[in-house]
Amino acid sequence: MLAVMNGLFSRITPGQVVGFARFGALFIAFALTAGYVTDRLTLELAGVGALFLATLTLLALPSQRSSELLGALAIWLTYAEFMAAIRSGQFDLWRWAVVLATLALVIVPIKVQHVRQLARSNPYRPIGETDRRIWPDAGSAAAPGTSAAMAPDPAPAPFAPPALPAIAFDPDASAGLLPAGT
Repeated sequence: MLAVMNGLFSRITPGQVVGFARFGALFIAFALTAGYVTDRLTLELAGVGALFLATLTLLALPSQRSSELLGALAIWLTYAEFMAAIRSGQFDLWRWAVVLATLALVIVPIKVQHVRQLARSNPYRPIGETDRRIWPDAGSAAAPGTSAAMAPDPAPAPFAPPALPAIAFDPDASAGLLPAGT
């Protein structure tokens, strides 16, 4: 027999979690921005802020690939560090390294979970055939790993620049300002 849960967390839907995560990610992004701008962001606060920002961003955008999201966060946090360096005159290398290491620690369990899922579904299928970013056209090709034939890629046309028009240096050809013989 199944026991019915009557707690508060039993009534929360995934959509509500996504909504809360979107609000929380924006709040933490603004807090980190304020910390960078005022130069009050310590090493520890930057690491904890990056951890919570990465976690909430992954929850806030469930349909987006995790590696793309964390890459965008790494670029944004690097940009913020450079902007703080322009303002203060010094680049805080340790703070930047802690932020990027925190993002790396967030993505490692995600990638391990993906490999575990692949190992459970088909342990003898090469990982190269499981690329999730390939989405063929509906009528032209089949998904990777299926028995349907893939449509050949058309050969790219060689690049040929258009012919340049003749350039006249004399704005008024009737004035005869060009040198003789031209």
